[in-house]
Amino acid sequence: MGSLDAGAAASRRGRRPRTYEAVLSATADLLETTPLADLSVAQILAAAGVGRTSFYEHFSSKDDVVVKLMRRVSAELGAEVAPLFERGSDPPDVAIRQGLANALAVSARHARLLGAVAEAWPAVPELRAIWFEVQGEATTRLAALIDRDRAAGVAPPGADSRALAASLVWTAERAFHVTMTGAHPTLAERDQLLEPLVQLFVGSIYGRAVAVP
Repeated sequence: MGSLDAGAAASRRGRRPRTYEAVLSATADLLETTPLADLSVAQILAAAGVGRTSFYEHFSSKDDVVVKLMRRVSAELGAEVAPLFERGSDPPDVAIRQGLANALAVSARHARLLGAVAEAWPAVPELRAIWFEVQGEATTRLAALIDRDRAAGVAPPGADSRALAASLVWTAERAFHVTMTGAHPTLAERDQLLEPLVQLFVGSIYGRAVAVP
């Protein structure tokens, strides 16, 4: 009997990673066509091919699934925008352009998910927490860069570094959202957004125009 129990437990452990990944994948796919407000756990279960009990072993709600998806995107985004904060020998303009271009690319890959969270977080505490965590991490990294460059004489003194960083991050967040949702024709394409954001970041942090490549 003991060996049978151990085998059953091992089988359940083997199913758990597949269940977890199936739910995340199915939810991401469903958000491509279904607004988050209209998405139900039942739809996720059907698309993922998992049972309700298995679902609730890993997730407390559909919003919890979205939070876990956002954590993955946040990690991806953090890695992709590293050139902006850790530029090495690159000039600031080059590093900012590369970091923002990477951020736009990540946002495009996950546009439906990010758009859903950006629109739902005011009403859903769990989504608000993860959304502010993502923006807060970017703010902290950008404020540290501003402080370093001011101390090195690369950037002039100016507004409080964290307030400046937060203003730039949240401005970019709104601009990204407008572009990814196609809400305004002026910013309908990523290429239309990149250079204005580069100019905004360089001008705000370094007090000058963008250097000509």
